[in-house]
Amino acid sequence: MRILHFPRWAEILEQTAELSEAERKGYRVTLRWYLGWCRKRSKGCSIESARSFVEWAREEKSASNWMVERWREAIRWFFRSGEMKTVRDGDEELEFYSVDRARKDTDGERLEPTSEAEEKILRVMRRRGLALSTERTYLGWFRDFLRWGEGSGGERISSERLKKYLDYLAMKRAVSSSTQKQALNALVFVAQEGFGEELGAIGDFVRAQNHKRIPVVMSKDEMRRFFACLKGEKLLMAQTQYAGGLRVSELARLRIKDLDMERGQVIVRGGKGGKDRVAPLSSKLIDGLERHLRDVKTLFLEDQANGLPGVYLPEALARKHSNAGKDWRWQWLWPSRVVSIDPRGGGKRRHHVLDRAYQSSVREAAKRAGLTKRVTSHTLRHSFATHLLEGGTDIRTVQDLLGHKSVETTQIYLHVMQKPGAGVRSPLDSL
Repeated sequence: MRILHFPRWAEILEQTAELSEAERKGYRVTLRWYLGWCRKRSKGCSIESARSFVEWAREEKSASNWMVERWREAIRWFFRSGEMKTVRDGDEELEFYSVDRARKDTDGERLEPTSEAEEKILRVMRRRGLALSTERTYLGWFRDFLRWGEGSGGERISSERLKKYLDYLAMKRAVSSSTQKQALNALVFVAQEGFGEELGAIGDFVRAQNHKRIPVVMSKDEMRRFFACLKGEKLLMAQTQYAGGLRVSELARLRIKDLDMERGQVIVRGGKGGKDRVAPLSSKLIDGLERHLRDVKTLFLEDQANGLPGVYLPEALARKHSNAGKDWRWQWLWPSRVVSIDPRGGGKRRHHVLDRAYQSSVREAAKRAGLTKRVTSHTLRHSFATHLLEGGTDIRTVQDLLGHKSVETTQIYLHVMQKPGAGVRSPLDSL
């Protein structure tokens, strides 16, 4: 039995950007409860003790299934972040995904439908050509909706039940406005497109509070210190993201053909909203990218020699050009160093590097650089926009480069410029 020692879990939890503040708070409560339970019984933190704790807590609190699932989510995070190996309890489906599992699977776990309803929803989403991340998000909200309404209404999504669920998200779980909107969009899609239901008016549900957040931006000096704490491929990825203002998903999904080094451009394919755009590529990166491409070419030739299938392609393109996946131009710019399991088809192929592996490197580099700001990969995109505006680039151009639908979204960077507005100076400077 392997015991996990993870004394810094609370600190790591605070730095986990993927979780909302409400989710982090819930995780803290559950994990302190679990760790206290282990201390009282002189048990170590292991898969066995975690399973025993969940069963004990279920009986102690007479908990419903959705509540037990919340506890499991917190404990999964604890073991995954503590780098425990994957263990699966087939009866209870209590899975603790680890870093090892994440490296083997394309995006963590395979997307497996667990009911006929989920299979139907997946078929509809794939006919519509939705992204894998969207499939996971929509199925996740559907499963959460069913856990919330367990024992009442079955799988049917009516306008009345949806209104109550949205009220629950805002009042009980204190989710953000964007999270509530995401749940609404997902369940409306599932109801109308998946099950063919006409929802009609949902009614006046409780709206989650919408807090405007000022983006975290690094100064140019902080950027230099940050880059000095990265090396190799991760440094090149971070510089490419900052140079073009890319989202982390756009960065990870770049293909060889998307680089135009002669023009100094990166073509972002299928960005947010399915839109393509052109982003700048710094001339300082050309030599590094050329060396990197030689390494990728070696890996590509090894895969061909080993008979691996080509990289993933959108279904329509794969049907039209069956061999494009084995074409050098279509290979990932940032390939994973291990062969992955395709989360849709189940076959083995080489996928792009995982977002979270890169994001982890960014956070660690910021710590080593001694930065007191909460730096994530998205901070590089924020810094790109702010530095352009400070350099005199007009806001409409920055809007186009970022791929924002509305200029109002871009205007938030005006609040964090060193010289906000038209060169406004603090009145303290004149005293």
